[in-house]
Amino acid sequence: MKLFTKFKRKTGKHHAHTPTRRERAAAERTARAEADLRETEAKIYELADRARRELRRSA
Repeated sequence: MKLFTKFKRKTGKHHAHTPTRRERAAAERTARAEADLRETEAKIYELADRARRELRRSA
């Protein structure tokens, strides 16, 4: 008689586990950080374009 059986977790597309609260919070932080990074990169490109235009005008 088996009273305790080992639980085998199946991995794969069809058997994905529901994310925990900590995993969801981490994903949220990551998404926010990536959005901030994209915003910062856009500002950098905008400043670089402005600097190039000013250099062309002064030349």
